[in-house]
Amino acid sequence: MARASKKEKDKAEKIPEEAWNAGIYARLSVDYHNQKNESIEAQVQVAENYINQSSDIVLAGCYTDLGETGTDFQRKGFGRLMDDVRRRKINCVIVKDFSRFGRNYIETGNYMEKIFPFFQVRFISVSDGYDSHRPQQGNDILATNLKNIVNELYARDCAQKVRAVKKLKLEQGCYVGGVPPYGYSAKRVDGKKILIPEEGASDVVRAIFALFCKGKSVSDIISWLYGAGIHRPSEYRRTGHVQCVEGEAIRQWSSQTIRAMLTNPVYIGTLAQIKEGEKRYRIGEPCSVGPDGVVLAEHAHQPIVGKDLFYGVSTRLEGVKKKGIAGKKAPEDIYKGIICCGECASRLKRTCTSNARSYQVSVRTYSYGCPNIQRIDSLRCGSHFISSNMVDRIVLEALQKAIALAGAPWKAWQGLNRRQQGEREKEVQKKITEAQGRLKKLGLELSSLYRKYKAGSIAEEAFFALKAEKEQEKKNVEKELRREIDRVQHIKKVSEEFNQFIRRLCEGEKGIKLDGLAVRCMVEKIVIYKDRRVELRFHFRD
Repeated sequence: MARASKKEKDKAEKIPEEAWNAGIYARLSVDYHNQKNESIEAQVQVAENYINQSSDIVLAGCYTDLGETGTDFQRKGFGRLMDDVRRRKINCVIVKDFSRFGRNYIETGNYMEKIFPFFQVRFISVSDGYDSHRPQQGNDILATNLKNIVNELYARDCAQKVRAVKKLKLEQGCYVGGVPPYGYSAKRVDGKKILIPEEGASDVVRAIFALFCKGKSVSDIISWLYGAGIHRPSEYRRTGHVQCVEGEAIRQWSSQTIRAMLTNPVYIGTLAQIKEGEKRYRIGEPCSVGPDGVVLAEHAHQPIVGKDLFYGVSTRLEGVKKKGIAGKKAPEDIYKGIICCGECASRLKRTCTSNARSYQVSVRTYSYGCPNIQRIDSLRCGSHFISSNMVDRIVLEALQKAIALAGAPWKAWQGLNRRQQGEREKEVQKKITEAQGRLKKLGLELSSLYRKYKAGSIAEEAFFALKAEKEQEKKNVEKELRREIDRVQHIKKVSEEFNQFIRRLCEGEKGIKLDGLAVRCMVEKIVIYKDRRVELRFHFRD
C-alpha cells in the first residue's frame, strides 16, 4: 500500500473535526442607503472574506434586513436567523460590526451574554475584532460595552434630529404624510412638498360636500357615486381613472370613507399632522396624541371647498351622531365575531329596531344580517336577517342536545373545565415568575450601572440616559406583572361562572340565559345560510 505524502497529511490535519456553520447577518437602515461602504452587499462581502480566511467556518446562509431600524429586534431577517439558531441549523453568527447587529445596548448585550451562549452560538463582529470563541480580557469587555452604548446614543441622536427636522417641516406647512388625500396629489414646489388639487377628483370631493349639505344621506351619496361610475379612492389610485372605463370593475364607496372625507380639514387648506408620530423611541407602544401633539398649518395649500360649506357639513354630521347615540345602552353582543354569513363568509352585523307600543313605551328588538345586503355593486349578498332571539334558542337547544349525546355528567364537564383552568393559571403563573425575574434583574442592572458610573466607566450623559430607560422598562414590567396577577383572579371567576352554567345545562334547567362567556367557551362558529339553515361548530366537537 502506498504511503500518504507529507503534504496530504498536513492537509488532513488542517481539516477540523467539527466546522462552525455560520449565518451572515446584514442590516441596512433607510438612513444609510447612499453609503456604499454600508450596503448589504458590502457587509456580506466582509463576512465572506472572514469565512474564507478561516479553516473552521463554513457558510450556511445569509440573512438580511433592508430599511430596518437597529433600535429593536423585530425584523424579518433577524427572525429567520433566530429560527435557524433554534433548529441548530447554524451555530455561528457573523456581522460586519456591532451597529449592524443592533443599536439597542440592553438587547444587544442580552443576545451576546445570555441568548447566544445558551444556544452555544459563536458570535463574531469582524470590524470590531470580537469573537466570543476567543477568551476576552477585561479591557476587551469594557470596549465592547462602550461601543454598544455609543451605537445606541447615535441612534437616539439621529431620532432626535429627524424629529426636529420633521417638526420644522410641519410648522412650515410641508406635507409629510404618505398617500395624499383623495382629490390631491403631492408635489415639490420651491423645495417644499405641498398638496395640489387634482382635476376630476377634486370635482368629486366638491360634489360630495354639496350633496350632503343639501340634505342627502351618506347612503344616498354612495348610490350617486356608484350610479355615476366613479371609482372609490383605492381603485382611483390603482387605475388612475376618476370614472370607470370599459373593462374595469366598479365597487361602491364605504360609508367610513365618506364620513372621513366630510370631516377632514385638509379640504379647506388646513394640514393637521401628528407632531411626534404614533410610537415613542425604545418603548414601542402606541401613545395617545392630544391637541398639543398635533401641528395645525392653515392656508398650507389650495382648498377644494369653502370654510362655510365645510363647517356647515360638520355641524350636520355632529347632529346626526348625537341623534344616533341617544337612548338606552345596547346589551352585550354575545355573538360578535363568531356569527357569519354562509353565502359570502362575512361577519354578520347586529342591527336594532325600535317598535313604538305607545307614546311612552317602545320595544327594542335585535337581529343579525350580512353587511353586504345593502351593497349596490357586484358584491351584494342575497342573505337574510335572523332575529337575536332565534339565534339564542337555536344555540341553547343545540348545546343541550350535544351535552345529552355526550352522555357525560356535569361533574365530568366541570372536572375538564378545572383542568383547563389549571393549565391557564399555570401559563399565567409562568409569566408572573418571568416578570418577577425581570424585575429582580433590572434592580441588579440599575445597581451595577450606578457602580460603573461612580467608578468612571460610564459618562454622566450615558448614565442618566440608560438609567431613565431601565426605570421606564421597570415600570412597564411592573404594569405587566399587575395585569397578569389580575388575570389569575379573572380566570378563577370565569371558571366558576362557567361551572354554574354547565351544571344548569346538563340538568336541563329551563330558562337558562346565554351570556358572552358561555357562548365563547363552547361555540366556535355560527354560520347562517339564506335557506334558513344554521350551522354550529363547537369547541368540544372532537
